[in-house]
Amino acid sequence: MARFARRLFRPRAVRFYAAAVGRWRRWAGLGLAAAIIGCWAVAGSGLVPPAGPAAAGFGALPASAGLDPRKPVYAVPVAQRVVSFGVNVDWGDEHLPAMLAALAQRDVRVTFFPTGRWAQRRPDLVRELVARGHELGNHGYRHDHPLALADEELAQMIGRGQAVLEEIAGVRTRLFAPPYGEVDGRVARIAAAMGHWTIMWTVDTVDWRRPPPETIVQRVLSRVQPGAIVLMHPTAPTAAALPVILDALLADGWQVVPVGQLLAAAGSNVDVPGGGPGPPGP
Repeated sequence: MARFARRLFRPRAVRFYAAAVGRWRRWAGLGLAAAIIGCWAVAGSGLVPPAGPAAAGFGALPASAGLDPRKPVYAVPVAQRVVSFGVNVDWGDEHLPAMLAALAQRDVRVTFFPTGRWAQRRPDLVRELVARGHELGNHGYRHDHPLALADEELAQMIGRGQAVLEEIAGVRTRLFAPPYGEVDGRVARIAAAMGHWTIMWTVDTVDWRRPPPETIVQRVLSRVQPGAIVLMHPTAPTAAALPVILDALLADGWQVVPVGQLLAAAGSNVDVPGGGPGPPGP
């Protein structure tokens, strides 16, 4: 026994056992991470979003609204003349100041969906968006193609984007705009498992192609409807078109509110507070 103990505690043996323990701890850590991501994926393929803090945002929607967080939202069923703008951001920093100025001059709030990688590059702009009262959504960490990602990769993309925005701005996102507008039932279910509504659009400005500002104005004003979600990006023609669009909508009695506020108004028969001047009361 004494001879065995001496062998066990020789320096070379101690180093071998220490290395083995180190390897076991690393594999155990990787296994735990895989299990967590696997739980996200399993929850995403199921029928209900998970309980707990990540799903807290779902409780704000009235049951009568007819919306399901496991399905993409293209428009919100409201009777009021209320519309939302969703601005996806992965580039276009130089055009955001003009857009923010136009929104501030009209006391209008919208929803910005930055990618995590853009937020890390421009944390100052992310904080400014929040300071100005705009809503932050999640555009994933990178501008990847969601349909090409495995369940675990998609969960990571959403979760990492959320974590970056929470670290920078102290905001826990609950709205997810899939990059490229790529969505199917699987993408929406995994986003729901991560505590997010999947937000699409009713009106696509197609402004990433840089059409003339008047084309963007016409696309929005000709297709706007109660509960519509208008997709935008920070481009030069968008910055030029935005004041014209806002002035026309507000003058015609429309309210412009963040997407989360539009969701909360679903099933309601009362005016949505905020978001610029609304229609006159009854």
